[in-house]
Amino acid sequence: MNPIFYVYALCRISMLSSALLAVALFSTSSVVNAAQTDHSLNFSGTSLLKVNDYDVLYCAPVGPYTNEENRLMAPLRSVSELLGAKVEYNMKSQEAVVNWGKNKIVFHKGKNMYDLNGQSVQMDTYPEVKQDSFIIPLGVLLRAMDIPFGYKNNKVVLQNESFNQSKVLQHVTELDWGRNNLLDNNSILDIQSFKLTSKINSTGELEGNLTVSALNRSGSAIKEGKEDLHEIFVFNQTISMDADQASIDIPDRKRPRIEIGSSVSRSISFVTIKDPLQYVLVAGRTIKTKDELK
Repeated sequence: MNPIFYVYALCRISMLSSALLAVALFSTSSVVNAAQTDHSLNFSGTSLLKVNDYDVLYCAPVGPYTNEENRLMAPLRSVSELLGAKVEYNMKSQEAVVNWGKNKIVFHKGKNMYDLNGQSVQMDTYPEVKQDSFIIPLGVLLRAMDIPFGYKNNKVVLQNESFNQSKVLQHVTELDWGRNNLLDNNSILDIQSFKLTSKINSTGELEGNLTVSALNRSGSAIKEGKEDLHEIFVFNQTISMDADQASIDIPDRKRPRIEIGSSVSRSISFVTIKDPLQYVLVAGRTIKTKDELK
């Protein structure tokens, strides 16, 4: 049985089956609204960043990813805005300006330094530029924004309720109805590997596929019907995600039993609508069964 997705627009809500779901996997600039020339995506790897309840697998136009120096890289604007910062780009001076609380942080294209409240700070690397976007070491950005971070299960973990007040996560948490039926703290299913691809098909539509796997770290078997490997796709104008038992009238997808230390995978195919993809977020959790909700 195909899963049921909800697609949320700014002014309307509609429910579609996954066979009819139309989503865009366009990669757009996260610094300027430049025309996108390459509509394909081909990313694979492991989850490297978690913000509150959600692993961040994609934030336009790339990553997060590790570079050749084994440093975790992330798009400056996408990650900053995900956390609630305001970002502007000055085309003339080739500068990205991040406003975070009382701090003003300015990154310069082609320079291994940034300005923090008017004071120059040296970096040991240069920002990379992909599709007109600044890509910088995540640690540099977090230290500049004075955001504490930790490591767990080989990923950077950012935990602060204030992040849920960002424009992105506020919409996501409001629409993520499965949060009301949780049985754990969103860490029982540890997001491991993923593969995200897309291409233009013969009819000119953009179609793609996402495969995600997660490891059961609960210390016990997860009963059938409780698994919730929950994928969320944030576009410019819409957000799509699993219905997650939003109504007892909606047929639920199969949720398998997962043994201790075993993995579970989900693979979902997409067909485009013209709405550029900005983020792919995934929560690995367990939820109440439909019988428990009655």
